[in-house]
Amino acid sequence: MPVKESVPNIPIAPGQRATILTSSGKAFLAISHRTGKFIDSFLFSECLDHPELGRRARLITRFGLLGFLFGLIFATFYCLIGHRWGTGIVMICSLGFGATPFLMQATRSLDFAGNLLAGIMTVGFAALCCVEGGLTGHAIAWLVTVPLCALLLVGKRSACWWLVICFVAVSGFSGVALAGFTLPMTYPEKWQLPVSVTGYLALIVFMFCLGMIFETGRERALNKMQEAIAKLEASNVQLVNLNNEKNEFLSIAAHDLKNPLTTIIMGAEIIQYSSTSPQQKPIVQGIIQAGTRMRDLITNLLDANAIEEGRFTSQIERCDLNALLAECVQQNAAAAARKEIALTIFTDATAWARADRTATVQILDNFISNAVKYSPFKSTVRLRTSTTDRNVSVVIADEGPGLSADDQKKLFRKFTRLTARPTGGESSNGLGLSIVKRLAEAMGGTVECQSTLGNGSTFIVHLPMWSEPVAGPGKMN
Repeated sequence: MPVKESVPNIPIAPGQRATILTSSGKAFLAISHRTGKFIDSFLFSECLDHPELGRRARLITRFGLLGFLFGLIFATFYCLIGHRWGTGIVMICSLGFGATPFLMQATRSLDFAGNLLAGIMTVGFAALCCVEGGLTGHAIAWLVTVPLCALLLVGKRSACWWLVICFVAVSGFSGVALAGFTLPMTYPEKWQLPVSVTGYLALIVFMFCLGMIFETGRERALNKMQEAIAKLEASNVQLVNLNNEKNEFLSIAAHDLKNPLTTIIMGAEIIQYSSTSPQQKPIVQGIIQAGTRMRDLITNLLDANAIEEGRFTSQIERCDLNALLAECVQQNAAAAARKEIALTIFTDATAWARADRTATVQILDNFISNAVKYSPFKSTVRLRTSTTDRNVSVVIADEGPGLSADDQKKLFRKFTRLTARPTGGESSNGLGLSIVKRLAEAMGGTVECQSTLGNGSTFIVHLPMWSEPVAGPGKMN
């Protein structure tokens, strides 16, 4: 009676088990990493720079190598059972699969490589059908998978053509069978069942491997996309923080500069009207002008910053645009008189707008002051109010140099420098019109410019008409 020897159980501590598992995991990761590097070696520069092209190139490469491996296995099997025709067909197709990644790298074309793989499959499986009994062989099942493989490899458009080609091929084999013709079986009949079983089982494995390749590529692309989104979100947060710091610094610096400038301007004005020598007066006047330009720039910067941060609040009320226009004309009368520019006003009987008084004055003052700045000496600036069913408009037309089509496209952007220049040496910081546009839009209005180069410019502001009973001012953010 045989003696059964007992094998002693060797205890494995948890730490040892973890070490074994960790070693296996590291080995798997190392193999996976080397395989990935080998696959990436077939990629050309366009694929490395584009995630989707890289995913397709890796799929084509893996598909080619998978087909090469399966082809070698089947060629060996066919050779052992004496299936010479099958061995030759599969071997040729296998070499074609293996050469495809190299051809893709040489031609730098994913469409060529993907269609080549689909073509090899179609021709190879159709040829096998011809030497393995047509519809009775397993090759017909492989042939019907070509459109799906083409869809994964080359996309929808090309896959439709391969669908038509395979449909015609299978229809041809079906027609041959329906006509009563029998295609030859060029290997020993005793191997028919093993060949069919092997072919169908291999098809299951092949389609599973193809799905795994596609899913691996999809997961890799998804992970890269998520990493890119995470980096983008982090960059956006950083940019928001930097923008907030910039706005805070700008606000603090502007306020700290504005107060001393006001003091300087006031002091210079006092000196100007006191007893000064003729030599001192131009210097004092220059101080006032320079200080005023700096103060206006700081004011515009603060206004633009407030609008961008959403801190601008419109105090909506019933405004008489005729009265506001007259007020703004009076404010710019001295500047117009220095250049002998006539300011003429034409008004409707009533021009009540639903607007913020301060913002409207700022808009009109900007348009009128710009018209005076850019108009030639001894010209005329025409101002007019008009009403429609829904809007009240103010039109300011000058006789200046006008604006080119290119200037009009960028007219209301921030810090825009236009080709036209003030005619009396006045300053311009490129912020005013962008602020005007934002102010008008905050009140539900619009601004526009109509100009022809060499024939002056016309600026128009449209504001909603006040059409409901006066119930006191209201606020609108």
